[in-house]
Amino acid sequence: MQTESRSETQSAALPAAGEYLEYCERSFAAARRLGKDMIRLSVPAPLAPVLAMPEGSMLWCPPSGAQLVGAGQAATVLGSGPERFTQIKAQAQELWQGLYDAPLAGTHADLPRLFGGLSFADGPLEGPWREFGNGLFWLPRRLYGRDGDRAWLSLCLSVDHSPRTAAEELSQEAARLLLAREAAPRQALIDHAEHLSAASWTERINAIVAGIADGRVHKVVAARASRLHFRNGIELRPALERLTERYADCFCYAFQRQGLTFVGASPETLIDKQGLTLRTQALAGSIAADRAFAEQELLSSKKDRFEQELVVKAIAQALEPVCSELHYADTPQTLTLRHLTHLCTPIDGKLRAPQHVLDLVEALHPTPAVGGSPVPEAIKWIESNEQDRGWYAGPVGWFDCEGDGHFAVAIRSALFTGTDALVYAGAGIVADSDPMLEYQETGLKQRAILDALGILG
Repeated sequence: MQTESRSETQSAALPAAGEYLEYCERSFAAARRLGKDMIRLSVPAPLAPVLAMPEGSMLWCPPSGAQLVGAGQAATVLGSGPERFTQIKAQAQELWQGLYDAPLAGTHADLPRLFGGLSFADGPLEGPWREFGNGLFWLPRRLYGRDGDRAWLSLCLSVDHSPRTAAEELSQEAARLLLAREAAPRQALIDHAEHLSAASWTERINAIVAGIADGRVHKVVAARASRLHFRNGIELRPALERLTERYADCFCYAFQRQGLTFVGASPETLIDKQGLTLRTQALAGSIAADRAFAEQELLSSKKDRFEQELVVKAIAQALEPVCSELHYADTPQTLTLRHLTHLCTPIDGKLRAPQHVLDLVEALHPTPAVGGSPVPEAIKWIESNEQDRGWYAGPVGWFDCEGDGHFAVAIRSALFTGTDALVYAGAGIVADSDPMLEYQETGLKQRAILDALGILG
């Protein structure tokens, strides 16, 4: 990918109207001279609510760093079946080769990124999940980012566009952001809800425990989805603003496709890779955060510590062959969120050689935290006993033109389908799991989405 040199300046005044045109004419001329197909323009932007951009197609709000919202799709890459990772990388490489990145001096924009995710499994998808497919990433046509007191606006276009039209769009969008306000919250009104019955759940869990007793598996992560029907539909922007405000310590995300939106607030990093440095975490074991002595009870739980150990070992086994260093503690920490406290083991390391972040995603997914152990046997049970998970518990996030990226595990999530929402949650089942306690745990995990919709008050 060809790019103009990037200024080290971290902030700049908004360009004057005439500067937009001069900048666009210069950038388009350079892109055309180099034979590029597409150009990305980036300029400083006013500070505004991150969800102020209309007609959003994606949202990525991590616990720290830049918050990003995109609208439209300048380009997409797709993958399906067992070769989905290879397909996505190849298409992305072709896209980067044809893209000219031309940030205006003083703009704090990141390198171009593709945003999206992958389904939990690589088989054919059913129902609304067909629109998302096994793997889908896109380059937003417009992207607004803010990181602390710095903000920027990027616009991706074909080089066949008029520089004057591009300059006008940049100027108009920056002016609109100056006037943007937070959305007024509105409570979602449930007409009725459909839940998996406690009896059906108990039957499933007893079958898993029997498989564990027979030695077929050590752990299976069972999941259920509740379908909520809303009287007047769902106002997405207020729900997302509520989600990002109340779950600022999670990865808040949204990906929209053909009128469907996959939304979540995940506490779990799958992989964060920058150069040769990587970070991940093992997250397993849960308890209600408001329970007396929750942290001590969780740390002393043999069941939860066993779950955690399975996840740590699986991640280490996946990463050790490609790392020169890998560091993690023998004893887990606790991570307390709005409704739940988890066991957590941070893991960091150094790669032996440069590697694309998608290679690491493929090596790690699914961890025993969302699949089970051994993974192949656990996945067989999931595919035979559950409805299609779609992107639930799959990897979601971004990767850039240098192969760096950050992916979270798509838990605490829901698929919005207009007047309905499918709200997902899962629980790790081991030999001494109590079906009703696990049923209650999945209900607690659904609270993030219910809270965002205003249902919990």
